[in-house]
Amino acid sequence: MSHINKRVPKRRFMEFNNAVAWEQRKLGEIANSFEYGLNASSKTYDGENKYIRITDIDESSHVFNQDNLTSPDISLDNLNHYLLEEGDILLARTGASTGKSYCYNKIDGKVFFAGFLIRAKIKHEYNVSFIFQSTLTERYNNFIQVTSQRSGQPGINAQEYARFALYIPKLKEQQKIGDFFKQLDNTIALHQRKLEKIKALKTAYLSEMFPAEGETKPKRRFGGFTDDWEQRKFIEIINRLSKTSNSSILPKVEYEDIIAEEGRLNKDISNKFDSRKGILFQPKNILYGKLRPYLKNWLYPDFKGVAVGDFWVFEAIEATPRFIYNLIQSDSYQKVANDTAGTKMPRSDWTKVSNSSFFIPKESSEQKRIGTFFKQLDDTIALHQRKLQKLQNIKKAYLNEMFI
Repeated sequence: MSHINKRVPKRRFMEFNNAVAWEQRKLGEIANSFEYGLNASSKTYDGENKYIRITDIDESSHVFNQDNLTSPDISLDNLNHYLLEEGDILLARTGASTGKSYCYNKIDGKVFFAGFLIRAKIKHEYNVSFIFQSTLTERYNNFIQVTSQRSGQPGINAQEYARFALYIPKLKEQQKIGDFFKQLDNTIALHQRKLEKIKALKTAYLSEMFPAEGETKPKRRFGGFTDDWEQRKFIEIINRLSKTSNSSILPKVEYEDIIAEEGRLNKDISNKFDSRKGILFQPKNILYGKLRPYLKNWLYPDFKGVAVGDFWVFEAIEATPRFIYNLIQSDSYQKVANDTAGTKMPRSDWTKVSNSSFFIPKESSEQKRIGTFFKQLDDTIALHQRKLQKLQNIKKAYLNEMFI
């Protein structure tokens, strides 16, 4: 008999191995009420009253993203019933994010919830962390996919959410599972913060290690280098390669393969062979995505391949390759590259980019130091990203095995 037929999960804490089977409950039995949010637009954050909308819930971590805080644009007198409290779970009710969930945490402060969210007030006899983690399972995802189907925009109302069926153990086991996942979430959040910190550090270094507008040398330099940098047109320091290939034995790189702003592949493309035509590139060439340059698609490959789609492929000639790779990430280059033509499908203008002048170190040794420095930063970012991905995969596996 399967674990599901026994109504017990595949993985269980040892002290509960001989405990009673889990029982099926509808979310409507577990929640005291379901309430729709505040029907108000947002305004600049007033310093006290926070406003959470569907877009403020992080797609991956399901936490309240407070990078761009807002407040409800309405008088809040007598509207305290829209304030979130401990034990509240928010559920997105419409649009592409239907089903997205968030569990209120008191460290998030004074938070009002918006109209496209539904609040489920979980009864005190249930562990809210366990119930929230249940909204991250395959069972829940399948429920969302089936229930949200509409002729137009997908959506789920409160009555439909109340019908979501989940299996739950006794309270003591709920608490054990809830605490386990809370600790795992805290570990994931810690690694996420470390990753964001090193990314922010790289952004700061890119700003300080390349000359600001009107300057001839950068604010931050390695010891031993004091000379002004020299101004060179971009076309003087690189060759833009145009040789094409449709080789079926060379891996193809396209936009969807690159992690934006990080210059890393998001998958193994070593066996991505087909006969599509693109620009041939070699190791140490630089790929730059000219379509929608604000997406920041770039790559410094260590393999031979074919760039398919809207890429420029550069070969460094009057500067070291890694320095050029970092130059295209700098504010000065990005400003020119994003001076685009077109609105729906903006593309960088080669005439503008190629004829724009940039400051570069006169000494190749300084170029190499800069290139090596940023490579180490990129490697550190990649390491933290792998650690984070591993933790997220572990959580996904545990969700699959510790819930029915």
